[in-house]
Amino acid sequence: MGKSIQIKDLTFGYGDQSILKKLNVMIGHRTFLSIIGPNGSGKTTLLKNIARNLTPDQGSIFIDQKELKAYSTSDLAKDMAVVHQNPDAGVDFTVYDVVMMGRHPYIPRFKRETAQDMEIVEQALKATSVFHLQERFVDEISGGEKQRVMIAKALAQEPQVLLLDEPTSFLDIHHQIEILDLLKKLNQEKQITVIAVIHDLNLAARYSDEVMLMHEGKILALGTTEKVMTTTQLQRAYDMNMIIDHNVYTGSLQISPVAVNKKNTVSTISVHVIGGGGIAKEVLQRCYRENFQLSLGVVNKGDSDAELGKKLDVNVVEEEPFCDITDKALEKACMLADYAQYVILTSIPIGRGNLRNLLIAKTQLNEGKTVFLWNTYKEGTPYDYVGGEGINCLNELRALGLREYKSLDDIMDEIQQSQ
Repeated sequence: MGKSIQIKDLTFGYGDQSILKKLNVMIGHRTFLSIIGPNGSGKTTLLKNIARNLTPDQGSIFIDQKELKAYSTSDLAKDMAVVHQNPDAGVDFTVYDVVMMGRHPYIPRFKRETAQDMEIVEQALKATSVFHLQERFVDEISGGEKQRVMIAKALAQEPQVLLLDEPTSFLDIHHQIEILDLLKKLNQEKQITVIAVIHDLNLAARYSDEVMLMHEGKILALGTTEKVMTTTQLQRAYDMNMIIDHNVYTGSLQISPVAVNKKNTVSTISVHVIGGGGIAKEVLQRCYRENFQLSLGVVNKGDSDAELGKKLDVNVVEEEPFCDITDKALEKACMLADYAQYVILTSIPIGRGNLRNLLIAKTQLNEGKTVFLWNTYKEGTPYDYVGGEGINCLNELRALGLREYKSLDDIMDEIQQSQ
């Protein structure tokens, strides 16, 4: 069960406009593949070429070893079913009639449907939760219900390959999960190859075995979700900053958009942040939204600042928890600070473990670099846990020219205005 799809040198365009540009893809049988990418990247056009709704300008498509154009319409319908984004089954048909259309490739001309056909249709109606609608006309039901009816029709074809263009676009969250659970079950139990265009990145990450990321008519990446859905690749395709984490309940990747990249203003500003204990989170987020080049350290492994930094794809220098900063970690952090144009020191509680972080700021001040202190220390609240040594170090930094602000906005303004 389930068949592979092979695409060789596929090129397609409308008139003088090139849409797909010499694509070469191998989609394994029994795979659940999601095709993602921004609007206009060619996702639906690719799906329509695979479905034979469009004819390539160049190249070939194969189902297993058989070229797509060698199929008769009836034989292709037995191997492949398609659910388009905007279903239109005609107003004069009942839901049952529409789903029974999925059995037409199996019903000889001038013959009626058999008991087996009726049983398959009933199972498809129940699987998509539209059994209770079977006597309704399709123009009497909602867009979401109509979408489920079209999926039921596709299931009634008993395909080896199932193509879907935005299968959840008209569905509420309950039916989104219900349909994708169903598709995953069919993929795993009946071993149907599922290829779906999905705009929701989190749903794609949750249900896919593999992901194809498209951008400007080309395949930017193809492989497992962990390989394809990286910060760097998603930012390149969608032109916006994102945080990638793991959902604590499903274990799948979770993508959170942060901010749209500013057009034609790729920032050359670089900032090294000294933080720890979650104190630097706001600094990291603000700098990230401004597209600054960022580094962070030294912070403890598992520290919330360190975890956020890694999610933001920041270069992070880590040290083992409950240990003093080693010479190796300090040297690495100093090198990152050397590279940066600015250093922002946050109001970290100063203990024996992180006291050496202040040496990073001191070194940069001695070299004439601008170092900011975002001072959020609260009066009367202790932050020096090394017998006054931390306060003495801060005072020494002030004497060397440390620029101290209570407002992070003021620091960001000064950095921007200095460019």
